[in-house]
Amino acid sequence: MKHLKLFLLLMFTLTSIAAYWYTANVEQRRGMEIERLNVQVNKSAQIISQEVRRWRKELLSLAQAPSLLDSLNAGEGAVSEWLAAHRSGRPEVSALRVLRPDLMQTDDSESPPLGYAGLDLLRKAAASKKLQMPEIHMLRSEQQHIALAAPVIQAEQTLAVVLISLELAALEDVFNSAIKAESSAFFSLKQGASRVFSAGDRSQQKSHLVKAVPVPGTRWRIGLHKQLETTPFSYLELQAYIFIAAVLVLLSGFALSVLTNKGRQQEIRDKYKAMKMANKAKKVAKAAKARAKAEPAIEAEQQIDLELAESIKEKTAPTKGTTNPIFIKDDAIEVVTQLDVPRSIFRAYDIRGIIDDSLTEQGVFVIGRAIASEALAAGQKTLVVARDGRLHSPRLSESLVKGIRDCGCDVLDIGQVPTPVLYFATHTLGTQSGVMITGSHNPANYNGLKVVIAGTALSGDAIQQLYHRIEQEDFASGEGSYQEQMILPEYIGEVSADVRLGRMMKVVVDCGNGVAGEAAPMLLSTLGCEVIPLHCDIDGEFPNHHPDPSKPENLQELIAKVREEDAELGLAFDGDGDRLGVVDSQGNIIWPDRQMMLYAIDVLSRQAGADIIYDVKCTRNLAKIIAKHGGKPVMSKTGHSLMKAKMKENNAELGGEMSGHIFFKERWFGFDDALYTAARLLEILTAEFRPTAEIFAELPDSIATPEINMSLAEGENFSFVEKFQAQASFEDAKLITLDGLRVEFKDGWGLLRASNTTPSLVLRFEADDEQGLERIKQLFREQMLKINAALELTF
Repeated sequence: MKHLKLFLLLMFTLTSIAAYWYTANVEQRRGMEIERLNVQVNKSAQIISQEVRRWRKELLSLAQAPSLLDSLNAGEGAVSEWLAAHRSGRPEVSALRVLRPDLMQTDDSESPPLGYAGLDLLRKAAASKKLQMPEIHMLRSEQQHIALAAPVIQAEQTLAVVLISLELAALEDVFNSAIKAESSAFFSLKQGASRVFSAGDRSQQKSHLVKAVPVPGTRWRIGLHKQLETTPFSYLELQAYIFIAAVLVLLSGFALSVLTNKGRQQEIRDKYKAMKMANKAKKVAKAAKARAKAEPAIEAEQQIDLELAESIKEKTAPTKGTTNPIFIKDDAIEVVTQLDVPRSIFRAYDIRGIIDDSLTEQGVFVIGRAIASEALAAGQKTLVVARDGRLHSPRLSESLVKGIRDCGCDVLDIGQVPTPVLYFATHTLGTQSGVMITGSHNPANYNGLKVVIAGTALSGDAIQQLYHRIEQEDFASGEGSYQEQMILPEYIGEVSADVRLGRMMKVVVDCGNGVAGEAAPMLLSTLGCEVIPLHCDIDGEFPNHHPDPSKPENLQELIAKVREEDAELGLAFDGDGDRLGVVDSQGNIIWPDRQMMLYAIDVLSRQAGADIIYDVKCTRNLAKIIAKHGGKPVMSKTGHSLMKAKMKENNAELGGEMSGHIFFKERWFGFDDALYTAARLLEILTAEFRPTAEIFAELPDSIATPEINMSLAEGENFSFVEKFQAQASFEDAKLITLDGLRVEFKDGWGLLRASNTTPSLVLRFEADDEQGLERIKQLFREQMLKINAALELTF
């Protein structure tokens, strides 16, 4: 037994040394490989940076040339001669322009054309009076190029801007030369989220991102992907496996020893038997002698069996140990809230209230602290912050930023952009978290916050958790950094790279003076549309009409403009650009649930069997269309955050609400994006040379009301719906209580639910004919008045 213990101790020591040597050896080789690749990628970034510095130096010398100033002072003809002289002898230059700093119009008379991205670069150069970093414009098109801009300064004023376009091949040659013959890893050059070039082993492009190195003097970065050598087991696992194997070998040895002893005893017994048969006379004597010889062997066998049993018992016996102490937080501590932030503004899927009443600057500061603390708890160090065009959004954004930074969370401010651009930033800038200051489609005196943390839009309990943090003063502390970044050009470039129109289309765009007023016309023009803007000046007072395309009264000017201009399509965006309204070529409103039929047919043509999510307010014709084209229709609660959660749960390719929130996961990121949805709609419609009214007319339609809203006192809408669900009685109908009460009849349906954004009831009705529609509406009137006879019904 003593020898067995010594043997086990020796085996444990040897296996520990073996396991350590193996894992250390692998880690050493892994570290050397990472260091080698780091040197390669850093060297490549420096080589590209040197070439960029050469371009910038040449451009700066052109912008500072006295001959250019002389030409500008002499007139347009002299400038043209100067351009011709300095363009010659530069084969990598595809275009050279000298432009007025206040230029606002695009120009496609030269190749590559001057687009909105070029105008944005021009404006930045003029305003900053500095040479701008190079940007890649029109990526993955025939006109792709590198753009650089430098101001021409005279008497401390920007007289003009020199804009140079370089062939993208010039950069590709440098990139390939920098990477050289490295074939063991995958290298890529990216601008934002867009991959420009790649080299190396393409099979490794989905492997671990070893390094992402920024190229100095640019907005580009080189990414390095490599499947690094790893050990199949951790050090402790490997040590345990070797030790167990050694013990099994030892036990096998003991078992072999026992079997050998038993074999010997059988052999002895056979000899005894032979001797007995050979000499019966000596039977008694020889038998006694045989037993005398056999006893020591039997005793030896029994001793071995006993020691083996004791060894197994010692190995499998439970050992005593100590448990970790448990620390219980004292929940009885009294918490005093620093600021009274109303709980009522923490709604189902965002935070929303009336400015300077339920939502104040001080309140947003505290909410910012709660959001930052929640983000840090989720391992998110940076929050992207954006705002819409409401008059009070800048000051609320300032308070939000202060609150976030006060908790030690960094802020990346992308300025005044539509909500989808904020979502896009969280996906492409590596932050996964962000906050949008917006009142969405609500009246001008409303504002709020939409929150994304770790890739998930907060809703329900997650929104309430922010309030609990405020209630308990459960805040992190620190000092976060602040940085501003423009991302709208990257967003437009990414959409333009994904969507291709079959032909030009004349489109009227009504942004209702919301924040989409800059981005929507710019995007659609970039895609190749003839854009007729309507109320695209961003004005937080919304002087023309309410920015809510779900209401027919807000679409009347768009309808009139489409008819007046003989346009093929009218597009309307809500206050923060995440909801879309559509008018066809004859001025008919195409409600989002009918738009969804077109999107679903298109997506299912490539993604057969995909789940398609729609909310409780949508026509039942949509489910039929989805099923007919091989998809799976799934009904969901209303709400942009709830819809996104449902899409993740079902891994759906497409989702849509009657309100106009449309979510494309196929080819996009899965968030609600009216700008991208408009692009996808145009892609579908321009594939045919037919009037849009004719295309939409082929989709099934029923007699239906738009969304109907009835205002109540704060909070009364939820209690009324609870009573309605419990007390209302409908015969020969299917009741759906997913969100409020949807009552399905053979010839139609009716819905009553509580709005999560304003204190109101939401209703909608649909039927096969007018008589059926009126009958269903009357049934709802009767049941609602039974609950509250004083209700002023609006339908």
